[in-house]
Amino acid sequence: MKVLLSVLFFIPILLFAEVFRLDSVDFHYRVPEKYNGKSKIMVLFGGRNWNGGKTLRTYDFNDLADKHCVFLLSPSFKDRAYWEPEVWSGRLLQKAIRQLEERYRLQPQKVYFYGYSAGGQCAALFYQWMAEKVAAVGIHACGVYPAEIRFSQAPFLITCGAADRERFQISRDFVCRYRECGGLLLWKYYPNAGHELSKEALDLAKVWFDDLLSGKKILDYGEDDTLQISRQIDAEFRNPLYSEKMRELWRK
Repeated sequence: MKVLLSVLFFIPILLFAEVFRLDSVDFHYRVPEKYNGKSKIMVLFGGRNWNGGKTLRTYDFNDLADKHCVFLLSPSFKDRAYWEPEVWSGRLLQKAIRQLEERYRLQPQKVYFYGYSAGGQCAALFYQWMAEKVAAVGIHACGVYPAEIRFSQAPFLITCGAADRERFQISRDFVCRYRECGGLLLWKYYPNAGHELSKEALDLAKVWFDDLLSGKKILDYGEDDTLQISRQIDAEFRNPLYSEKMRELWRK
């Protein structure tokens, strides 16, 4: 009975989100079912002023995280122009990442970003600020991107609802600029969707991160508007597809 109680007591530590505070900001995080010193960290930026716990619940990347032994970390940034990393939030996020690495004895590695709306703005701007420490960036329904692209090494996923007209145009402009700088970028828009974070966008993001974390190579390329799939798509319209599942979701 004592052994059983010990196991039951230990499960929540592994499976449910915890929180620590730095400089009055709560950082919510989730420990994967299994991890080791080489486990990676994925930073999830929520919508404007979202609590980190809400972000973890809404995105529900748990299965993805458990499959790849990834820690999920979500800051509860609020007000104070937090999407501008050079002001204060960038250094605080880096401090939170180091704290998580030290607490669980993780080797410092590049992190993964995903963000929605204002969180997408964070993902885009934070990447340019700390590009050498970021492995990949996923964004949905973002309306602000860096004016200057100085780094384009990380693969990007950009999704948006076409009815979210202003953000759609802004996102499409960034897609073109990032590709012109030599960056790999998967672009997917949803013709009948608005600003909401849809299940379809989240499903595609999960498959995209799954393929990257699995180390899959590019299987095919898709063309932006025609949805043609070929190895010969021009670079300015080219969407890298890593798996049959990704190809299926991208063409929906």
